[in-house]
Amino acid sequence: MFFQKPQPRPRGVPLDDLEAALAPTTLKATRKGDSLIVVNDNLTTRVDVEAPANPDAGDAVISAIVTIKTQLPSQLAALSGKPGFVDMINRMATLGAVTEENGQLYIGSRLTVYEGENAWNVQFGLILFTIIAAADTMLGAMRRTFSNEPPRKSEPSSWTEQDLDFAHSQLSRLCVCTRGGLGLTAEFGLRSGEVSAAAGHSHTALWQMMADQPHPEMGGGLFCLLNMPQTFRDERGLSSVLAELNRMEMQGNDLPPHFGAWCPGGRQNNPAYVSFLPNALHATRGIALNMSIWAMNRAQVADAMLQTMQLANAQRKP
Repeated sequence: MFFQKPQPRPRGVPLDDLEAALAPTTLKATRKGDSLIVVNDNLTTRVDVEAPANPDAGDAVISAIVTIKTQLPSQLAALSGKPGFVDMINRMATLGAVTEENGQLYIGSRLTVYEGENAWNVQFGLILFTIIAAADTMLGAMRRTFSNEPPRKSEPSSWTEQDLDFAHSQLSRLCVCTRGGLGLTAEFGLRSGEVSAAAGHSHTALWQMMADQPHPEMGGGLFCLLNMPQTFRDERGLSSVLAELNRMEMQGNDLPPHFGAWCPGGRQNNPAYVSFLPNALHATRGIALNMSIWAMNRAQVADAMLQTMQLANAQRKP
């Protein structure tokens, strides 16, 4: 039987370029069919390119689903049943979420690729740095937290007020948006006619980007936080919802790119989505605006999911 060489770009996804970009690093990357396998010490990351279950996305066509999964050590899986443990880890997320599947924990990210999208200038860097750093930075932040080590010393954020001014100039056309210092705040209306909590509206999601909030392990960058308005009465109920949201994010659907994690929000009893972009991604033109547009879409999708979950829970109660 002849050995069949893997396609360099399965379904148009440039796995060949990713492999080449990893070559100068200490990571060992190999191809297996439509997957890229990357080994980093005791951690293994798989980048899988798959056909969508349903390519129809309304006015667009899905060409590929890309998932990035890094299996976590089995000793961490043993702790996953501890109340609040996974939620605590996901608060420290950068570009992926700790997610449970068949009793195993992995750090997962996903990208839905559309035909004719031509967005690899943004997407490629996100996938590359997810492979390189998502697991290490989360595990490093955990180590610092548990051992009470100080945050890693680093350079200030590469994002400037001018970067956030540009994102504000575009985003303010779509929603209520304010700027100040190294931060940007926007509100996404989730119901018709609702635009801002300041106007007494209760169905809005709060979006923040902050360049003055370094990650404890990754250092300087851009901290992104989407707070949803829904609240839950107990920690167990919220944890269950967050786990389900992170699992849904990994599905091959018409969803915004998943480079972050669902975790407890600013009110402690609400869901929130957190991401952290390292300084190395600052050179990716327009990435802060892209994150904002994805957050706007994610808020709408999550709102619909949360309504469905709450309705299902209400129907199960006697």
